[in-house]
Amino acid sequence: MVLVRRKRVLFHDVPEELRHLIPDQQNGDTNSSAQPNPNGLYRLPASQDRDVFYIPDTGEIFLDYETYAARMTFYKLNIFMCEVTGKGNMDFFTAMKSEQSESTVLHARFPEQLKAAVLRAVQWQIVGRLDHLVEAVFDRFKDRYFKGEKIYVDVQGDKYLARIVKVFPPRNLKSAVAAAASTAPSIKLKLKLSTNGTSPPVNANTIANGVNGINLTPPESLSPGATSPGATSSTSKAPSKYKPSPTQRVARSYPSAASGSHVPIVGSPLASSVDGPDMKPILDSANGTSSTPSEPLIHTVGADLKLSLEEAVKLDDPTGYYYSVQMLGEGAPDTEGNLDAPMSTGDKWSGTEMEVTCTAMSRDRLGFNKALLKRFLKDALDRTNAVASPWVVKQQLAEKYGIETQMPEEVREGVEGVKKLDHEKRRKIWEDREGPPNKKRKGMLTDEEKVARDAEELKKQQELERMEVEADLAARRAAAAKKRGIRYPTEDMDVKLSDRDRKAGKNLTRPKFEKNVPFGKSFETFLMTWNFLVTFGKALNLSPFTLDEYERSLRHSLVELPCKIICDIHCCLIDMVKERPFERHCAIISLMELKTTDSTTDTPMTSGEHEKEDDWQVEIDELVAALADVGVSWETTMPALFESDVRDGWEPVLVGFLKDYATTETFPRLRPILTHLVYGPSPPLKDDESEAGSVVEPCHPSDRYPSLPIEDKLAVIQYLCDLAMACKPIRTALESAEVDLTDLRKEKIEVNRERKRLAEELSQVNGDANGSNTTAPLTTGNLETNAKALAVADAASSTSGPNSDMDLDSEKIDASSDVTSDFGGSSTVGNSARNGKDSSSRPGPKSIAHAKERAMAREKEKEAKAAQASHRRKDDDLTKLDRRLEAIEREFRQIMGLSRTRPLGRDRFYNRVWWCDGLGSASLLGHSGNVVYGTGRVFFQGPSEVDQEVMEGREDFKSEILERRLTEEGEDGTLGSGEWACYSEPEQLEAFAAWLNVKGQREFQLDKTLKLWWDYLIAGMKRRTADLASAPQSSAMATTSSSSSRRAGRGKAEVARESYMTWTNKRR
Repeated sequence: MVLVRRKRVLFHDVPEELRHLIPDQQNGDTNSSAQPNPNGLYRLPASQDRDVFYIPDTGEIFLDYETYAARMTFYKLNIFMCEVTGKGNMDFFTAMKSEQSESTVLHARFPEQLKAAVLRAVQWQIVGRLDHLVEAVFDRFKDRYFKGEKIYVDVQGDKYLARIVKVFPPRNLKSAVAAAASTAPSIKLKLKLSTNGTSPPVNANTIANGVNGINLTPPESLSPGATSPGATSSTSKAPSKYKPSPTQRVARSYPSAASGSHVPIVGSPLASSVDGPDMKPILDSANGTSSTPSEPLIHTVGADLKLSLEEAVKLDDPTGYYYSVQMLGEGAPDTEGNLDAPMSTGDKWSGTEMEVTCTAMSRDRLGFNKALLKRFLKDALDRTNAVASPWVVKQQLAEKYGIETQMPEEVREGVEGVKKLDHEKRRKIWEDREGPPNKKRKGMLTDEEKVARDAEELKKQQELERMEVEADLAARRAAAAKKRGIRYPTEDMDVKLSDRDRKAGKNLTRPKFEKNVPFGKSFETFLMTWNFLVTFGKALNLSPFTLDEYERSLRHSLVELPCKIICDIHCCLIDMVKERPFERHCAIISLMELKTTDSTTDTPMTSGEHEKEDDWQVEIDELVAALADVGVSWETTMPALFESDVRDGWEPVLVGFLKDYATTETFPRLRPILTHLVYGPSPPLKDDESEAGSVVEPCHPSDRYPSLPIEDKLAVIQYLCDLAMACKPIRTALESAEVDLTDLRKEKIEVNRERKRLAEELSQVNGDANGSNTTAPLTTGNLETNAKALAVADAASSTSGPNSDMDLDSEKIDASSDVTSDFGGSSTVGNSARNGKDSSSRPGPKSIAHAKERAMAREKEKEAKAAQASHRRKDDDLTKLDRRLEAIEREFRQIMGLSRTRPLGRDRFYNRVWWCDGLGSASLLGHSGNVVYGTGRVFFQGPSEVDQEVMEGREDFKSEILERRLTEEGEDGTLGSGEWACYSEPEQLEAFAAWLNVKGQREFQLDKTLKLWWDYLIAGMKRRTADLASAPQSSAMATTSSSSSRRAGRGKAEVARESYMTWTNKRR
């Protein structure tokens, strides 16, 4: 129950106007028109046309809105407390949900087998404090166990998980019951004795009647074949129910007594059940009650809290019980309800049945302890505030576990007796004590006191109403403030351009994309392979190259001029992948299997959807025959390739590699690529090369690779990159990257700490300089001012007064000498004598003052110069730390790019922004400190399928989002899933940055990242633009789709001078 100020919340009664609709339960009125629902609340009939206000969580009904609003305001106050957990400062509904969730967890953790026994034991108990009741219950049940419980068994010093299968009470339990009955006559023990009250004789034929008059009939004796509980049964050495199941295939284990384990002792019920038919086990149900027609006596006496602990142990000793337990192995299934199910054999004792006592058993401390027991009883019991009120199990739990809900007469008499004694005691104390007048009983109050009491109560009621009104007003103000203000950044789709931003000139439409990315649909593969080759360049021993150079090398189609970039890419990848194991001629085998499949399905090529119309249709047998002599010893050819600068002969090595590593399943384009590399058209019949031959004949791979379609070139490189990802150099690079990242993080922390210290010192020095009267700010102008002041002082001292004709040496007299001369000291006289002048020519007081000023000016100048030098050193150190932080950020980007390439961010419509420069082995700065570029562009990828579903899942997608995309992205600016575009000019990127709205979460992060790398982005774009402008016109146009045809008409010398042809691998 939810508490408010440590008291339970009282709910409003049903209004008087609706009471006639509720049936009178006490008078048996069942003809009312209102019928209760499962929660006990009554619903008005449909014929009653009355609008009311209803609170479903409490069931309260209000006839007017003011009362309803006041009650809801009261429930919304943070003054309530969860009774189960003790947490406070919550509103009523939060506290109620907390109680419900905690109660669910509590009942799940507490053992189900103990609930009925514990609740039956505490029913009608008269105990003052709940802690005392918890102590009593814990002491009674800590050594008493019930069937079905999961416990831990101590076997040879180790504890194993087990489940109780059977419980065997001690033999002397009948006498204990009789003794308990004589000691506490109020205890009701349900024994099934004979009709005449005497104990029937016990023998093998009448064992079903029990032992010493106590019915111990097992469930199997009540099978359909048995006539009655007293029917005779055949004599057996041991109960059939007690034998292990044949499906368990385990033996009952009795470890030796020397090992410290527990075995059945002589005279115990277990030993008797094994030795002879004089005893049968008593089985109790999961909730502590009997599963037999008669009521068993499992812990009946010991669980009675009316007896003291010593008496309960004496009459019903828990160590006298024996338990048959079944061991649960590691990972064993929960066999509750199916005790004959086979157990896991992965453990030594798994599936074994043992007989133990409580001394070798223990429960899980998390499932049974005093704290959990207190919470369980607190949630399950209830008690009124009257004196000597007993603890009562809640109605729902009592009905669930079959506990009596009618108070026994002896308990009622005991409660009334305790109340009477307490009343007499209080009355006697009141009569014997003479208290002050304000302590008199209400019945003895005078009229004036009654009026004062009523006035005080009215004042309290008015104060409470005022507080409720103020709380209601505060809640309304908070809701209005929350509605007015929106915390930014928020969801980008909810941010709209305001009129103020429009008037300020903010762009509404995003700058138009450049959608003419290289290779169209294959652009993603093109960008991904370039990123892998550049990022892992050190591991591959491959120097970096730009994206434009990579594009032009893929378009290169001249056989006479081999492209070095393409040669080294394949050679470096093959050199790394060759360390992986392979299956010789696996490609030939897969092609032959493909031939078998083609013959059965009558299809010429199974990879028809991957084939192209211009692929040479060569039979598989002819292709296999042509491949037989190509790339046979490609492993031994690899060292010779790297020794020469030309890399001549790498194409046959590629064919041999594909023969040993690729299959038609792992590389679908295997057959058309191999066909193109080893077959080609015949030479032209005429000298004019425009007419190619129509006959297909075998060719050398070196002559055929330049004419391979670009999509197939990218497919080969992508396949090699996928194989290289699992190689040891790549894994080593990734592992070392983690260590380097950790070191960089530590260094960044140290640099930031040192930078903060220097910044504080500089600010302190500047603050002292600005606030001091004796020291001016540390600037060059101040130093010049001090020097001018010093010169003016010197001039004034040399031209003023009667001592203007003094020698220049007198100007160098220090302040101490001038002070001494003022008092006519000997030093002045000596100086005058040396200079040939009498005492009348000694300097006057005005000269001495000027000398002091000059000395002070010189000291100030020295201090200013020293402070300026210190300030300059600290400023230089701060600049060095800032540069080191920038270098750390660049190294972070490089190392993070090894594990995964991440986009700069996403815009409001989930378009991802990519910038692939400065990742892995590629740096953002060259050796001379200039910015270098890899792509020189910013690429945009359309939203993924998941992001597209998120946008389409919004309620305003069709009504608003589609219109916004058309307006803000432009007619041709919308990108679909998998589409790419780019910005290549700095002006386009600047306009895009101005278009971003930082009030949105995604664009706020994107703008932050763009500002971090802005200088490198703009510098890279400008340098790429300059390189394209300085290149020949034909070279600058090499990125167009028709560049290959233009290149064919150029001279070989011009092609050889292009940047992608002059590239050199400096890491080989």
